[in-house]
Amino acid sequence: MNRSELMQAFLAEVDEQLQQLEQDILHLEQEGESDRVIQNIFRTAHTLKGSSAAMGFQGMKSLTHEMENVLDKIRNRKLLITPQAVDILFECLDCLGVLKREIETIGTANTDTSDIVLKLRQLADGSLAPKVSQSFICQVVISPVCEMKTARAYIVYNELLEYGKVLSTEPNIHDIVDENNIECITYVIESDLNAELLESKIRGLLDIEQVTCYPANSKPQNVLAPVSLELMSMLSETSELQAISSKKEEEGYRKSGQTIRVDVERLETLMNLVGELVIDQTRISQVSGVLRDKYNSEEALDDLEQVSNHITRVISELQESVMKTRMLPIEQLFNRFPRMVRDLSQTLGKDIELLISGKETELDRTVIEEIGDPLIHLIRNSVDHGIESKEVRHQAGKPVKGTVRMSASHQENQVVITVEDDGGGIRADKMRDSAVEKGVISTQMAEGLSDKESVQLIFEPGFSTASEISDVSGRGVGMDIVRSHIEKLNGLIDVDTRPGEGTKFTIKLPLTLAILRGLLIKLNELTYALPMSSVIEIVRIPHNEIHSVKSQAVVKFREKALPILWLHDHFAIPRNKRKSENVFLVVVGAGEKRLGLIVDELIGNQEIVVKSIGSYIGKVEGVSGATILGDGSVALILDITGILKLASVQESALHEREEVLIAKVV
Repeated sequence: MNRSELMQAFLAEVDEQLQQLEQDILHLEQEGESDRVIQNIFRTAHTLKGSSAAMGFQGMKSLTHEMENVLDKIRNRKLLITPQAVDILFECLDCLGVLKREIETIGTANTDTSDIVLKLRQLADGSLAPKVSQSFICQVVISPVCEMKTARAYIVYNELLEYGKVLSTEPNIHDIVDENNIECITYVIESDLNAELLESKIRGLLDIEQVTCYPANSKPQNVLAPVSLELMSMLSETSELQAISSKKEEEGYRKSGQTIRVDVERLETLMNLVGELVIDQTRISQVSGVLRDKYNSEEALDDLEQVSNHITRVISELQESVMKTRMLPIEQLFNRFPRMVRDLSQTLGKDIELLISGKETELDRTVIEEIGDPLIHLIRNSVDHGIESKEVRHQAGKPVKGTVRMSASHQENQVVITVEDDGGGIRADKMRDSAVEKGVISTQMAEGLSDKESVQLIFEPGFSTASEISDVSGRGVGMDIVRSHIEKLNGLIDVDTRPGEGTKFTIKLPLTLAILRGLLIKLNELTYALPMSSVIEIVRIPHNEIHSVKSQAVVKFREKALPILWLHDHFAIPRNKRKSENVFLVVVGAGEKRLGLIVDELIGNQEIVVKSIGSYIGKVEGVSGATILGDGSVALILDITGILKLASVQESALHEREEVLIAKVV
């Protein structure tokens, strides 16, 4: 193996190990001490040290060596896992990522690692004096003469938030109905202060009659009220969860050795070859049909048809198998986001939990690569604009900790990805006012929009309701780019919001971009393909029902004015002379937009292999690629989003003049 091949193998290995490190360090922060997780991190750092030393990258070697020293002390119980230690480990991870990118781009690692190495050494020898967090039970008796006991309970709650993380309260202060029944409130807090300091902080508040704080794992004599079994059970669950998690990690580690690494280019070549077989198989079927029509009595045709059918089955199975090699669990994409949410939460001073489900859902590798940036923007918007500040959530009676949920699932031939938050939601009236102020729509148009249509304005170019620009989001560009990016993948994005409760973005994507089911149509003598995912309906309409209103051809369809388009005109193809009074109308759509396409002939739908047009021709508006048909001819695949733009069909404009159009059509 030459140096170039070694370098590729090294970089691929480093990439996997950095992803594993990020997951393990996050797990360490969220779940606390776990022998299995610590051992995994130590093993990964040790592997990185060995491989980087073998390749001659001394900066990476020395950094991972110091990480080993720290992790060795942690696993031998000579060093505690603290927020400070986790932050330093994350800094190491970021530095390793920078070194990896430098090696990838310029062939050497130049970043100075001395600062982070010094932090690791100080952490190892204890000179950073880390603070240790532990759980405390704080019991508070509010004075009987206090007129607003619930409000006083909230004040104690907020005071404790200044010194740590409140895990639970008993009774739940968010559910208190009768203030007269409040005698003693038990708060469970995780803090790096000691019990005496916490007690003094609470005792200094007004209307506090008695207070006692003690470590959750101790049995003090001065308990003010009995602690329920449910609360004690919650405190003891951590160790059990860690044991279960460790077992799962061990099983996952054993399974990881059953895979091999294959270069992406080899998979692409294999996919192209299978595509050629699909095309030839279609041609064989067509030739077999032609020969059967011409020589129906020939016995040899039976053999040919049997061979053709067998080849069809084999190629179909081969195509499915190759497609599966391109499919990857969306987990590798979703794993990027917990760290991102953690860092953003700290930057914005918010307490946010990211819940992920459906990580095992598989999606084509190319789609996973393309959807990453749109998801990053959606997550950033949820964290920055969606989730309110702690104070606002507290005043609204919501849990101080906000929640962002990401999920993925299969639905028919699509993958559905959702990003949902329990924040303040999107106010339709604010959207309309902002859109008018920024000149996105007119005042007259704004008055005619429903609340759902107003919320959809978030996808308009240059639109933003952010009151100020931040490093996280809110520059007025983004959501339109998100939608554009998703539509390029033949996908759709929708938003559903409930003011005061939250917002949910739903993305629907095809499983793969390599093969799709297409509707073959003819314009004059030329064949084109329309993605079936964009085809809403196919109908015949009398030609005399087509009207022109303000230079826009329209037809009354489902009680609405549907704009229609002759693709012939846009592609400079002569229109066929009409042979009947009816014409074929293919209704297509992207999101809420609809458009009718006049076509000369419908051939049928079939699976087609998507081929890139290539850089020689370049970008053609309204065309997303090409395919080779069974007879060897080439058919262009139409891009519905591009066609809509080409036809200058704007949803807002349609709403503005829909009543006029309907009136004139009728």
